[in-house]
Amino acid sequence: MDIQNIETVIEESKQVIEECFNLFKLDEVFLCFNGGKDCTVLLDLTISVLKTKFKTNDVAKGLKVVYIQTKGPFIEIEEFVKEIELYYGIEIVVMGGELKATLQRILESDKRVKAGLMGTRRTDPHSEKLVFMQKTDPNWPQMMRVFPLLNWSYHQIWSYILQRKVPYCKLYDRGYTSIGSIYNTLPNKSLAFTDNGRTMYHPAWMLADAELERAGRGPTNGHINTENQIDQ
Repeated sequence: MDIQNIETVIEESKQVIEECFNLFKLDEVFLCFNGGKDCTVLLDLTISVLKTKFKTNDVAKGLKVVYIQTKGPFIEIEEFVKEIELYYGIEIVVMGGELKATLQRILESDKRVKAGLMGTRRTDPHSEKLVFMQKTDPNWPQMMRVFPLLNWSYHQIWSYILQRKVPYCKLYDRGYTSIGSIYNTLPNKSLAFTDNGRTMYHPAWMLADAELERAGRGPTNGHINTENQIDQ
């Protein structure tokens, strides 16, 4: 993989995150985490911004992080969520169920919450018209959605992870490039190769054509509204 220039998108994302925490208090924001590459980059960036803003290294403890568990999660994703808790010194709240209802439960369980940070990129399905901050649709639980990574490319995500040595789920080492549930996700055929008669897969960051990122994904039902799906 060619190392991508990521300084511009890093600065842009940090500005969006800073603006979020200028508008909302720390306890009014939650970060939506699903164990995927994008939200892991988002978490890493958010903690970096918060450390600078609050001038303390243990500020991550005050960040509300919610893992919205998909139906039929990969064991590797579940293990990675626990790994991330230890790595960043945070406590991740696990909530399962249909996404719309889960979002409502998040808001009802903590009346302070007014905004959610999400790792959506513009190349994700139905996300090309999103802006950095916008409210949920009228028929959804009402909150501000914040999308700091909108303008990142697939390869910029991997450049950040590899350059910064950010932890990631080991499924990506096995040819998975976009991870949903065990029911709708397979390794990406574009990364397949044969070794002594066995089909093997190159790691996710070796995918040459970013447009094939979701080539291993089947239909999915989880989305925040008709314009924003939660992806990994």
